[in-house]
Amino acid sequence: MRKNMINFVCIKWGSKYSPDYVNNLYRMVQDNYHKDFTFTCYTDDSTGLNCDAVDIPDVNPLHPKYWFGKENYCWDRSKFIVFNSHNFLGYEGKWCYFDLDIIIQNDITDLDELALKPRIVHVKWDNWNKRLHERLFIDIRGTLYNSSVMCWNKDQCEHIFWDAIQEEDMIFRTFYKGTDNYHFWRQRDFWNNIPFEWAYSYNRGMTHPTDLETHKYREEPKFCLFNVDSNPSKKQIKIDELEDETLLRLWHGNNHSKSARY
Repeated sequence: MRKNMINFVCIKWGSKYSPDYVNNLYRMVQDNYHKDFTFTCYTDDSTGLNCDAVDIPDVNPLHPKYWFGKENYCWDRSKFIVFNSHNFLGYEGKWCYFDLDIIIQNDITDLDELALKPRIVHVKWDNWNKRLHERLFIDIRGTLYNSSVMCWNKDQCEHIFWDAIQEEDMIFRTFYKGTDNYHFWRQRDFWNNIPFEWAYSYNRGMTHPTDLETHKYREEPKFCLFNVDSNPSKKQIKIDELEDETLLRLWHGNNHSKSARY
């Protein structure tokens, strides 16, 4: 059994993302995390993947086969599966989940210490004081969290997995816009912040309202996120629409790749 290391996980289901998304993410972790780690992709099709891959656990109602094309609410509910990874994969230690549409820009080895507490991205590119008092934001249970990057230790997040199963009808319909909304309203007292300076939104910038310039590469942060914003002010650029040469080099791996560390 692998101990005392961080276990990276992601999910690929269906045809929205090609295997390149997983392989690029895996390579970026190899290049930027400098301790022992595991990297596993939950998937329905491991063809073309360069990393360890396991079937998405057949958990009703979280596996996509139980809701995809049938229900329109809480579209990313399969992400709840990763919080029981210590049981599904049998690994000890810390955990880090990544969405597939992120770019890792710099050294992330500090995740080894950061993941001792459960952490999620608290967005700084939105105005917390203003948004929290907006009637529409409250009515639709909007979110100021971004779950593109989450980390935790051992079984700290297992209660979220069981909450999603035991309270599925209430959770999926209440937080119909996605799991980010669930984490913000139902688990806000649980999640600590991933440092603000670690992440930025390519579509929204670093901070609000002082940094309004979007669609710009920023050198210092560790993560560039390409989430589709629910409150867009400009065109939303997806990762496969990038024209920024620096980010494209990081994404496609024109720099040398290191061998896997297991």
